Amino acid sequence: MGGASGKGGAVATGGAVVTGGANGNGGNTATGGTTTAVGTNATGGTASTGGAKGTGGMPASGGTIATGGAKGTGGTPASGGTIATGGAKGTGGTPASGGTTSTGGAGGSSSGNCGSSTLNLHPFGCNFAWGIADPGSASYTNDSYVQFMSQWAGSNIKADGTFPSFNNGSWLTKLSGTNIIPAYYAYIIGYYGHVNGFPDQNTNPNGANLSTGGAALITANYSKIVSAYAWYAQQTYAVWKTKPLVWLLEGDFVQYSATTQSAPLSYAKLGQLTADITCAIKSNMPNAVVAVNHSAWNADDVTDSYWNAMKVANYDMVWTTGLGDNNGFIPANTSATSYNGKTATYAYLHSLTGKYILVDTSAGASARGDSWSTTASADLNSRMTEGVIAANITGTPPNNLQTNISGLTLNPLASCP
Repeated sequence: MGGASGKGGAVATGGAVVTGGANGNGGNTATGGTTTAVGTNATGGTASTGGAKGTGGMPASGGTIATGGAKGTGGTPASGGTIATGGAKGTGGTPASGGTTSTGGAGGSSSGNCGSSTLNLHPFGCNFAWGIADPGSASYTNDSYVQFMSQWAGSNIKADGTFPSFNNGSWLTKLSGTNIIPAYYAYIIGYYGHVNGFPDQNTNPNGANLSTGGAALITANYSKIVSAYAWYAQQTYAVWKTKPLVWLLEGDFVQYSATTQSAPLSYAKLGQLTADITCAIKSNMPNAVVAVNHSAWNADDVTDSYWNAMKVANYDMVWTTGLGDNNGFIPANTSATSYNGKTATYAYLHSLTGKYILVDTSAGASARGDSWSTTASADLNSRMTEGVIAANITGTPPNNLQTNISGLTLNPLASCP
C-alpha cells in the first residue's frame, strides 16, 4: 500500500511488514513528508506525474503512492448492491444462492443486510491498546503484553481474482490460545493489481503502476474484487468465530480518485466501493471490525470530500499512519499554517468521521520509529481525548517496548461504555 508504503496510508498504501509477511510495499504511507503544493517532494519519495497533485489526488508524503486502483466511469454496481459470484444483490435484496465457494474459489456474495448495523467502536476494550506486527514467533506467550497483532492478508490472490489457498489460517490458530486480537492489513486490491501487471508506484515510477492503471483495473473487475473480500471473510470466519478481527482496509484508498489515474473514481464511487467491500466482509464474518484508511497528506478539501463520501459505508473505525508526539498533528512537519493544517489532526479526523482511530508507524521504506510508547503519558492521554484508541508499532519493535508501555500512566477511554 503506498507511500512507500506501504496502511501508509500504512500499508498501501497501509500496513505493517511482518517477519515472514507479505510485500511491505503497500501498507502505510510514511508521515512527515511535505506536499508538492508547497513545492517540495517528500523526503525519500517521488511525486506522481511531475509531482503535482490533481483535484482529488494526493502528493506523496514520505514515500511514493502505493496501492492503487480506481474505478472508471460507469463501473459502479447498482445502488446498495454488491456484485457477487453466483448472483447479484439488488437494492434491499438478498444474495443469490451459490455465493459461497470452497477454498481456492473466488468468493461469495454479501448478504442483503450487510451484517449487524451495530458498530464495534472499541474492539480492544476500554483501555488504550498496543499492537505489533506478527513477529513470527513459535508461540505468542512472550507477546501477551500487547492487545492486538497485525499480519498482511490476500497476498496470494491470482490474476483471475481467486485464491489458491487461505494464507492466514495457521496464524489465527496460533492466536486463538491467547487474548491477542488479530488485525489484517487487507491489501487485496493492491495485490490484485500486482499480479495483473500494476506494481506499486515506488517500484516502477516511470511505467505502469497502481497509481496510474489501478483505477481502470478496478472498473473492469469490480465484482471480482468484492467477491475476493467476501471469500476471504468466509475463510477467516471458519477459523475465527468469537473474538473480533480488525480489517485495516486498503491503505491510501483515496488515491483511487487521484487525477494520476487513467480513469479515476469519483468520491461517490469510491464511497460505494468501500460500502460494498465492507458489506462483503461483515455479511460473511459477523465479528469483523472494519477500519477505513486516512492518508495524512491530503489537502483540506480532499479530506472533507473523501470522508463525507465514506458515510455510505458501515465501517467501524479509522486507521492512519502518524506520530504520537507531534502536538496532535498526524504527520511530521505539520502545523496550523501548513497547507493541510486545518484537517491534519487526530481531533479533526475524529470529529469529521465520528469514529475512533488506530494509528500505526508504517512499514518498509516509509517506516518511522516508535513515537508512541516513548512519548510522555500526558501527551498520550491528550491523543486519547482526540480520538486515538490504539497504536500499532509496525516496524521492528524496540527492545524496551514492553517496559515503555508498562511505564506509562494512561487514563481509561472515556468513551467506552
